[in-house]
Amino acid sequence: MKFNWRWIAGGAFLIVLLIVAVILNLNYSHLGDNARNIEGTVDIDNGDTKINWERYSSYNVELGETYTITESGTYYLSGKISDGAIIVKLANDGVARLILDNVSIKNTTGPAIACLSGDDLVIELVGESYLEDGSRYSSDWDEDVDGAIYSKADLSFSGDGTLDIKANYQDGVVSKDDLTFRKGTYNITATDDGVRGKDSVHVENASFMISASGDAIKSTNDTNTTKGFVLIENGSFNLIAKAKGLKAINNILIYGGNFVINSTDDAIHSNNYVGIVDGDFSISSGDDGIHADARLIIDGGKIEITKSYEGLEAQRISINAGKISIFSNDDGINTGGGADNSSQNRAGANPFDTDENCELSINGGEVYINAAGDGVDSNGYLYFNGGTVVVDGPTNNGNGALDSGGGITMNGGTVIAVGASGMAETLGSSSSIYNISVYFTSTLAKGTKIEIKNSAGDTILAHTSAKTFNHLAAGTSAFKNGESYTIYVDGNKYETFTISSVTTTVGNGAGNFQNMNMNGGPREQR
Repeated sequence: MKFNWRWIAGGAFLIVLLIVAVILNLNYSHLGDNARNIEGTVDIDNGDTKINWERYSSYNVELGETYTITESGTYYLSGKISDGAIIVKLANDGVARLILDNVSIKNTTGPAIACLSGDDLVIELVGESYLEDGSRYSSDWDEDVDGAIYSKADLSFSGDGTLDIKANYQDGVVSKDDLTFRKGTYNITATDDGVRGKDSVHVENASFMISASGDAIKSTNDTNTTKGFVLIENGSFNLIAKAKGLKAINNILIYGGNFVINSTDDAIHSNNYVGIVDGDFSISSGDDGIHADARLIIDGGKIEITKSYEGLEAQRISINAGKISIFSNDDGINTGGGADNSSQNRAGANPFDTDENCELSINGGEVYINAAGDGVDSNGYLYFNGGTVVVDGPTNNGNGALDSGGGITMNGGTVIAVGASGMAETLGSSSSIYNISVYFTSTLAKGTKIEIKNSAGDTILAHTSAKTFNHLAAGTSAFKNGESYTIYVDGNKYETFTISSVTTTVGNGAGNFQNMNMNGGPREQR
């Protein structure tokens, strides 16, 4: 029998592809709806905490000119270098701890601190130190050296001191390996990125004030799926970025902290997952407030997005808890799928197609949305399972307060969504919660108070609008089949209706389409 090796090789290749697909699917599916599970997808390096520094010698150094370190050990550094640097050149398994005690280093032709070889570099802060690099680096430096602090080894920071960095060339702090901050205060002004760790950026209880012409904090490893992450376990972050605030090629996981982010591009951006367990966020973004190419999970915290193109965007979004407020120039929450559809050159191809991979689940928390585009938008499926969602939606008929490509299902919680009637959708006839779709006979003004009361006069739902509207979609477990309710507009009785099906329609939508303007033309994306 003659074997056809081409067929055998082709079959083997297909088997390998199938195995890879299964592994990737398991990697994605095990996350469930819990943000903490993302930590299982990242490789955290705490090697610096395992170093026994008593094994090595200690040195006291009063700085005055360029100082080169070639031996492992602890270096107590004080003094000033007016034009020079600290250069670390260790064996591949070498380790060095630099204790900066009110140090000042300025280098007009290169970095202030450069670790060119070694296994671990630890910088401990005492008092207040200042580092500044040159706007141009001399040919003495390799072309990949591009930070005021630059390390080819794992780089970690500790101590209760303060470090001020002025990065005139490109980046403030760069590690070509893992980068960790344990405590300390960091004030960084950078011509490009503020902080960049190739394999990871891990922060525990540190404080940052960063002004960057590029990204503020980023991780860039795109060859290892367990690296290229940003992990934050509390801290304080005041980030101003002309690109992105927090950026990771793979995952971002935030356990807590205080964040003030003002960015021209996405404030928080991951090419894979974003998980938020807790934290206090104030975000102003020229593009998305929080973006994940694959999945965004929010388990808690307080998130205020005061400016954005789209507030939250990912292929799949789960909101389990927290208090979220979103103001957006387009969609408030969007499960659009794929890579970042930024406000710059946004795709919008075949906008009415349904993407089966897209899903938005709101399972708890409090969510408020004020959107010029769609309020809550899923290219696939949209589920309301718990919590409270309030939407002040679009005033133009090219968008809707609620928008779904695959259908809307309400199983719990409370939803109040007002907006234009042209593209209005209901909360779903297959829902387990009774809901209403109300078409008003005229456009109601900004500041109008809507109340829905039961036959006993108890208020079931109430909302004061932030903009003009002529449609209301609302659902709550308080609605009962066969019972009558009355709508009040600014305290005046508008209409009484009886719940007669899962979705009860009040008014006639066909006559209301022209009551709202068509600013914005056809909708950009579903």
